Amino acid sequence: MSPAQHHRRRELIAGLRALATFLDSHPHVPVPRYGTVRVAVHTKYDTDATTEPEAIAEVERIAALLGTTPTAEDGHHVAGAEFGSVRYEAVLITQAAMERRAALDSYRDAITLDEIEGV
Repeated sequence: MSPAQHHRRRELIAGLRALATFLDSHPHVPVPRYGTVRVAVHTKYDTDATTEPEAIAEVERIAALLGTTPTAEDGHHVAGAEFGSVRYEAVLITQAAMERRAALDSYRDAITLDEIEGV
């Protein structure tokens, strides 16, 4: 781990602890009622992986460290673990999956819905 990566890691951990301490000492500050708070690591950008296969391997490596099995569906490779209502996950979305999504979104402005009277 490089010194910069180590520093960023320490900053994240300190920030998470500071948030927990703040929320614990300020009970009137709301927290999410539903859903999970996520800490997501995007393996193509947040690790030393430089290629898509390396980033997929990194998801698999992190899954092993978490003691879980990664999933791969429609170009989304994910490994995660829950810590109460907080989820840590490693994610890689393949270039092909992003291109499929962009193709779908390219039609977005071509379709308009008529307004429903009274709505």
